[in-house]
Amino acid sequence: MNTENKKNYVLHARDYRESSQLVDLFSRDYGRLRAVAKGARGKRKLGGQQLQAFTPLSLSWRGKGDLKSLTSVEASGNSAALHGEKIYIGLYLNELLVRLLPEYVPHENLFDRYSDLIAQLASNADPEPLLRRFELQLLEEIGYGFDMTTELAENRPIIAGETYDFRPDQGFMRVDSFSEQGKERGFQGEYLLAIAEDDFQSVEVRRCAKRLLRSALQAQLGERPLLSRQLFRQARVPTSGSNEARGE
Repeated sequence: MNTENKKNYVLHARDYRESSQLVDLFSRDYGRLRAVAKGARGKRKLGGQQLQAFTPLSLSWRGKGDLKSLTSVEASGNSAALHGEKIYIGLYLNELLVRLLPEYVPHENLFDRYSDLIAQLASNADPEPLLRRFELQLLEEIGYGFDMTTELAENRPIIAGETYDFRPDQGFMRVDSFSEQGKERGFQGEYLLAIAEDDFQSVEVRRCAKRLLRSALQAQLGERPLLSRQLFRQARVPTSGSNEARGE
């Protein structure tokens, strides 16, 4: 029996056996899943359509186990033309989803944000606030979101002018005012409150958000490095903007 789903993206594809591909997918209705695209590398592509990242796809698959077999592939929208550092941001997003999302757990809101983000990356939109918002929602969706307005341990409001340490398993804790080392490593209360208000206009707030979210995501990713980050560093893509705009 075929399962048809009209809202999907390819997150990653790799060669499988002689002429097939093993494909990680992000489906609005089914979440993250893995499927075999038989003959995808042959002269006759599956469904006459290559499985490409950043392209909305309508897919059909069959199979009772965790590994499905794709039976049809059709584009359901325009492919996002990502260039320069935007390609690496897209690869970074895909790698986060493959590494952090459980299989077969729908995340409709996260899928919609991902779809919007890919489309915006193809435009001239500033990528950094978009990326930070996506990272925050991803952490929330997998059960590791955090409150940037309250010290969880003491149940006190975070205050502008104070410095806070962040521990992924405990949240924010105010740093001793006499601890210079803690202040250097910590996060300023006014920046945390700005992030909570979705205000990324300040360069300092952006730097704080990038450092904070890298720490929060790393706690869930573990020690294995992100390949997309390594590829970005190797490519050394020139940019006229600040390095802080990069997700990697």
